[in-house]
Amino acid sequence: MDNITKLNLLFDYYGGFLTNKQQDIFELYYLNDLSLGEIAENNGITRQGVYDILRRSQHILYNFEEKLGMVSKYFSRKKEIEEILILLEELKQGLSSDYDKKYKVVYNRVVSLLKEGGG
Repeated sequence: MDNITKLNLLFDYYGGFLTNKQQDIFELYYLNDLSLGEIAENNGITRQGVYDILRRSQHILYNFEEKLGMVSKYFSRKKEIEEILILLEELKQGLSSDYDKKYKVVYNRVVSLLKEGGG
């Protein structure tokens, strides 16, 4: 996963812990793809000020992940659910038709968990 994608995922989980200004500048830079100069001009601060806010925000986001590990847990659960789906597919071959309906219910519930973000 590239750095920008990871930062955006960290922001999804921990962005609420940033100040409003940090959130705004993070979104302008990483989500709206504005340059440091554009953000500085629009917010009445220097490019260095924008850069400092972005670096501080990144540090905060990485710090929360280090302490809470929510993004790591997300990927771990996602992988686990994908492995369960593979096992279910393998089991399907040996099931009698009596269990087909129950199998579909279980399979669809696991797929639903995966779509919800891995837990």
